[in-house]
Amino acid sequence: MSTLEVANRKKENRLSRRLTVNTQEPYISIRPIIKKADKEAAYTLSEAYADNRLLNWVTGSIKDQKKKFEMYQDIFKVLIRTAASESREFAVQLNGCKGVLLWSEGHSDVLSIGNVMSKRRLWGSLGGLATMRATLVQHRHLSKMKKKIMAKRNHLSINFIGVLPAERRQHVGSNLLQYVLKKADEVQLPVFAEVWGQDCLGWFLKFDFFVQADKNFSDKDNVQIYYVVREPKTDPGTPKIMTPADAMTALHLEPPREDALVPLEQNAD
Repeated sequence: MSTLEVANRKKENRLSRRLTVNTQEPYISIRPIIKKADKEAAYTLSEAYADNRLLNWVTGSIKDQKKKFEMYQDIFKVLIRTAASESREFAVQLNGCKGVLLWSEGHSDVLSIGNVMSKRRLWGSLGGLATMRATLVQHRHLSKMKKKIMAKRNHLSINFIGVLPAERRQHVGSNLLQYVLKKADEVQLPVFAEVWGQDCLGWFLKFDFFVQADKNFSDKDNVQIYYVVREPKTDPGTPKIMTPADAMTALHLEPPREDALVPLEQNAD
């Protein structure tokens, strides 16, 4: 056999091995975000929310787009570590941070932008009374609407879900959302979400979320926010969860990420 024939045979074998791995079912791996992936996960969320009207409204005082994107990364890095300090399962990624999900036990508000922006380091980067007012308005209204809509019911919350632009329309976001919805159904808890914009709302409605209220925060920038809830799929064999402690136990959540237990002011670099 000639050298050329040997090379072609090797090439065919390599191609054959690649094709046998390429099945119809996509490879799905949803795992907690480890410490070394914080930066990559923050980048994914920043890319996903780069054109988000609410975040642009909140950070409106920053005109330099590069600086604004860096600010988004700082915000999401703190949010990721805050989520991981509650449970490592509250900050998860799919297939190497192609998509990232931050969620929480419903009565917690630590994953709101308003709570994160209260960190002195982030305020120093932002500056401006307009940003302070915008953040406080959004944070207070979210807390008020969640309390009104959920009426002290135990629930789970979808806080942030983002997919890299190049990975969209490949069910990355759907798999991440289903990750939480499955847990909610197992313990018979509703799921609450604050949804920013019509496009995002339409996506949530496909998963049986229903609009409970809406608010336009800025007529000038058309910042429309919807508050949606999905009721659990009824399973007669699953007991109702009555207390937050019971719900957390039934969810079988992993403990917090050890490195995320460091005070956030020290852990925001």
